[in-house]
Amino acid sequence: MTERHPHLNIIESRFLELDALRGLAAVMVVLFHYTINSNGALLGWEFRYGVTGVDIFFMISGFVIFLTISRVKQWPDFLVSRFARLYPAFWCCLFLTTIVTMFFEPELVSSQRFLANMTMMSIFFDQENMDQAYWTLLVELIFYFWILALLVVGKIKSIVSVGVAFTVLIVLFYAFSSHYPGFHELATRKIELLNHFPLFFSGILFYLIRNGSHVRRNSVLIVLSLLAACFLHSQGGRSQYHVTPVEHYAILTIFHIVFALGIFGKLGFLNKAPLLFLGKISYCLYLIHQYIGLRLLWILTDLWQINIYPALLITILTVVFIAYLVNKFVEIPANLLIRNWYKHRTQKGSHAGSREIAMQ
Repeated sequence: MTERHPHLNIIESRFLELDALRGLAAVMVVLFHYTINSNGALLGWEFRYGVTGVDIFFMISGFVIFLTISRVKQWPDFLVSRFARLYPAFWCCLFLTTIVTMFFEPELVSSQRFLANMTMMSIFFDQENMDQAYWTLLVELIFYFWILALLVVGKIKSIVSVGVAFTVLIVLFYAFSSHYPGFHELATRKIELLNHFPLFFSGILFYLIRNGSHVRRNSVLIVLSLLAACFLHSQGGRSQYHVTPVEHYAILTIFHIVFALGIFGKLGFLNKAPLLFLGKISYCLYLIHQYIGLRLLWILTDLWQINIYPALLITILTVVFIAYLVNKFVEIPANLLIRNWYKHRTQKGSHAGSREIAMQ
């Protein structure tokens, strides 16, 4: 089948199934964090499979990246769009989490830690994340830098070839890690994208298949990408501490099958208002749920001696409401504000350039 340029293949109608999958992934991660450790002891069970919810987020990020690329004319457009999408909501949730941390554990708060966290790259400043859930943000950020590099050097059309090369290099890097243990430890700790890149690549390939681009070739590459993701289970990813290799292999396979069903229009039954709502606020919910939610759950169960089940329900409803407020009053308005500012600035510069050329 003939290759079609990704910039010319915009999915006009919004792929609602992605929002539903985001909603499901968010629920998985929230339930995972709320049902392990001491809460798991109170409940008598743990939803440990929820740790794999981040895998869905990574696959979705790979899938939708071309939707972003298709709307940009030059690499600064991509940079601004990603900044507008990620940072305003993150800064708001970081501020709220810091306030709560100052109340419960003031010794953990410092100006250095807060400022380092504002970059989303606190590990590069030898500072801990203010909320442990933030580790995935740097994974996403480095993936976007990878895409940005392809845009800058004009190689975005070769993204499949480059993605295959990266996947192979990552597998080889881990396969021969015994020859450079120090560098291996440093790289996997600082650049966790190495543990998850195949999932982003699977998302990219699913997008291309949905657009009719080299369906057979990309289908084979998806299988290879899935195998690479399975191989990486015990190479540094965090799922290895909560699910067995076989369990993770099965879950990753299910996720890939679900994506395949989605691109062929077989997941329409997921397009229900509750899931779509959760998908809409999923980013804010992810940012706000762990530290703040666990402290609220502790207050309800330990201090007020409320049964774990109603306490769990109250906590989930509370963090969902906070996420909704951040989405409505910060994430969406700030995104629009930054994009409109950049659009007007770009148009103004373009008009000024046109006038200068006309005068010459």
